[in-house]
Amino acid sequence: MAIKSETKTLQLTFVDGASKNVSYSISNPKSDLTKETVDTAAQTIVDSKIFATTEGGNLTGLKSSQIVTRKVETLE
Repeated sequence: MAIKSETKTLQLTFVDGASKNVSYSISNPKSDLTKETVDTAAQTIVDSKIFATTEGGNLTGLKSSQIVTRKVETLE
C-alpha cells in the first residue's frame, strides 16, 4: 500500500528596486485564496516596505503568484 501526502505552497515573486526577482514561499495557504486577495496582500507588503534586499532596496511590485501542489506516494 502507498502512503500519500499532499502539500500546497503559495509562491510569491516580487521585483525590487534593482529590477531583480525576490521570491517568498508560504506553506499551507488558505484553500479559498483568490488572485484579488493575494494581489491586495502583496500590495500591502510592498506599501509597508517590510521587506528589502541588500542590493535593490525595497520591493516595488508583485511579478507573479502561484499555488504549487506537490503529491508524494511512498511505496511500501
